[in-house]
Amino acid sequence: MCQRARPLLDSIEFYSSSDTYFFQVADGIHLDNRYKKLVSNAAVFFIGNLGSKVITFLIVPFYTYFLTTEEYGTADLVTTTVNLLVPFAMVGMNEAVLRFTVSKEVDVKTIASNSLLVVIAGWVICWLLFPLFRMFSVIGDNVFYFLLLLCLTSFNYVFMQLLRGIGNSKAFAANGVVITFVTAFSNVLALAVWHLGVGGYLASMVVAQFIGALHIIVSCKLWKFLSFSSLNRHALNDMLTYCIPLIPNSLMWWIMSASDRYVILFFIGASANGIYNVAQKIPQIVNIVYNIFMQAWQISAIEERESADNAKFQSTVFRYIFVVLAVASSLIAASAYPVYTFLMSSSYEGSWQPVAMLSLANLFSCVAAFFGTTYVVTKESKKAFSTTAIGAIVNIALTLLLVPGFGIMGAAGATAISYAVIAAVRARDTRKFIKLDFHRGEIAASFVLIGAQVALSFAPFSHGVLIVEFLLVFALLFVLRNGLLDIARKGMKVVGKRKQSA
Repeated sequence: MCQRARPLLDSIEFYSSSDTYFFQVADGIHLDNRYKKLVSNAAVFFIGNLGSKVITFLIVPFYTYFLTTEEYGTADLVTTTVNLLVPFAMVGMNEAVLRFTVSKEVDVKTIASNSLLVVIAGWVICWLLFPLFRMFSVIGDNVFYFLLLLCLTSFNYVFMQLLRGIGNSKAFAANGVVITFVTAFSNVLALAVWHLGVGGYLASMVVAQFIGALHIIVSCKLWKFLSFSSLNRHALNDMLTYCIPLIPNSLMWWIMSASDRYVILFFIGASANGIYNVAQKIPQIVNIVYNIFMQAWQISAIEERESADNAKFQSTVFRYIFVVLAVASSLIAASAYPVYTFLMSSSYEGSWQPVAMLSLANLFSCVAAFFGTTYVVTKESKKAFSTTAIGAIVNIALTLLLVPGFGIMGAAGATAISYAVIAAVRARDTRKFIKLDFHRGEIAASFVLIGAQVALSFAPFSHGVLIVEFLLVFALLFVLRNGLLDIARKGMKVVGKRKQSA
């Protein structure tokens, strides 16, 4: 190619507006369509999820006032058990639906019809096990709500992924808002007006999932994707071959994120579990932000798997998302005491202390999940399981070791260490598939500074400690300044170009 022409070509940017694409000459940083699509999808998911996550956050103090620590702990254990069994009820089909739909390897009608068949089979098995579930003390008299919640949640998980896969991201995001809004509204009635306690809490969850299922059916006109003629044994075998190894992976991931609650229940009691559950809520903001991004990132990662500069693309995305999540984790850790003291009922005193540790744990979790996307792209579902299993073994051992002596702080510490192990193993393992360019200095310094905030959380609260916490936040901002400035420059560039094109 003529060298004189190359500078002009290098300055061309690819833009999209709705479904129309056009080229525009840029003066600054080159941003190709991949980043724009990723940002666009992430923005849709963020806007759609913002309302639901805000409602979820705001309703936590409500629960602390209308449920005792023991009641909240019991309700949380029931929903935690549901989350444990959902992958088994749907045979991990939600993962296969997204992977096969985005890659267009199988006809959408075939994917939807096969998935519904699997979901219905899972429902039948769940209800046949009714007497067995009733024997568990955690579930007890709430077994009817438990099974309804299990079946409806499995349906929603599968077909929300179908919405993502076919590109109906707005309906996907809207469904999350619908479920959360109905949950909040029905909980207000059940707890504040009718005073139904744990049963009312669970009934609200069931109603919300039912309305969510109806919304999915209507929003994506699900009946158009379903037919007996579209059932395909070969396609079903391919989907099951991919997703079945992910069931034990989901189990291992559940062990990482939730098994500590059962250990707390055994050694300390339901009240301590209620306090621990509340402590997790605000640190989960990090995971919430990442999961919204993940909804868009998985699509981009699958679509760009064969591109020539895929490694550079993924490296850039990883750096940006790490910078954002690290700053968010540090801010949450620093503000734990004043936020929890202001928002939560006095009976939940002490719920602020594990927040810094849990923020660090969630940051490690997000890093591990990012590397795990490589397994989705390459269909290495067995690798996803083996790496998560290592972390789960570490988590169980440390939780049993630390909880008796350190209580909920021990549970939080065990979680942080086990997620760190998974992140380290996956970072090394994924280099076999893709060579990512890490900013190791920035990453190491970030973890050291957040680790210092964790160390301060063991000290009694004082204004001096609070000042040091925020000084560490500023130190982190300084360490990550180049990444933050790069994000800001590229964001301003995109906004400026769009204004020019309008």
